[in-house]
Amino acid sequence: MSDREVTYDSYLALDRLLHCQELESEKAGGKVHDEHLFIIVHQAFELWFKQIREDLHSIIETFQKSDFEDRRHCAGITSKLGRVILIQKLIIGHFEIMETMPPATFLNFKKYLRSGSGFQSLQFRLIENTIGLQRGTRKSHKEGKDYTDAFDEKQKKEALKSEKGPCLFTVVESWLENVFKKYVNDRKIYIDELHKMVVTWWQDAKDHCDREAFMEILDETKYKDSGRRFSYEAFHGALLISLHQEEPEFQKGYEIIKLVMDVDALVSKWRHTHVLMVHRMLGKKSGTGVTSGYDYLKKTNDDAYRVFIELFNMAAFLIPYEYKPRGKTLYKQN
Repeated sequence: MSDREVTYDSYLALDRLLHCQELESEKAGGKVHDEHLFIIVHQAFELWFKQIREDLHSIIETFQKSDFEDRRHCAGITSKLGRVILIQKLIIGHFEIMETMPPATFLNFKKYLRSGSGFQSLQFRLIENTIGLQRGTRKSHKEGKDYTDAFDEKQKKEALKSEKGPCLFTVVESWLENVFKKYVNDRKIYIDELHKMVVTWWQDAKDHCDREAFMEILDETKYKDSGRRFSYEAFHGALLISLHQEEPEFQKGYEIIKLVMDVDALVSKWRHTHVLMVHRMLGKKSGTGVTSGYDYLKKTNDDAYRVFIELFNMAAFLIPYEYKPRGKTLYKQN
């Protein structure tokens, strides 16, 4: 055991942390004070990204436990998801601090950044992959270029490895499949009951619901041909939870669904806020490093980048309370 005294400074490595802001403008002999802010904000992003990654991996590991049970493990998952969400909201707020820097001031040191670019943030790419963003979804920043081309060989291997590992999407999908299997007695009975609810609602609601879309999710073959990412069982696990969220056995599950959607939505909000900030700072000019700035970032801010878009679309299949069956018709009896 080390006899070295642990102090506040040594424990937090403040000697290194507070002296790693090296201004390129100062090295060039024309210090621009706001470059210090620019560095601090981006370093803060990276520190919080690291914590988000830590919590996401912990959540994924919990979902993968061989003895996983909703009543034992859901509380820990919701706590970690809630913390990720708070961190996301915090770092989105960092952009407001960055925007206190006038665009003209940014131009005074932008030239010194040369090939440096936020596009080269490995941790942000690892977060995207860990949540479940698919490679084929990504927009290219340059013709024939892959996002991993911005990294050195070691970083590229880490990025590619993260694409193949378990992600939040796959463990949530597996969990929802198990929910469906656990609570549905018989698929035919479940579908018939759901169909009855929908038909009754249609008769009253007239054209207020999408009948074709409902028929597509009720028919397993049509569902699989629809191109949805969630498996049929996972989709209906999520629908079951959403339809019966007030039941005690589904309340924690519904909370997880809601929090997962919040994580996904806040990644989109981070991208959107980033796009607006870049537009404010650069207009339509190219960004630092390897990207085309605003034009590239704008392409990444669309629904294709939302991993859990199907959970958002679930609202289209919710049925008013009065049309739902009473009792445990759709559930397995304990």
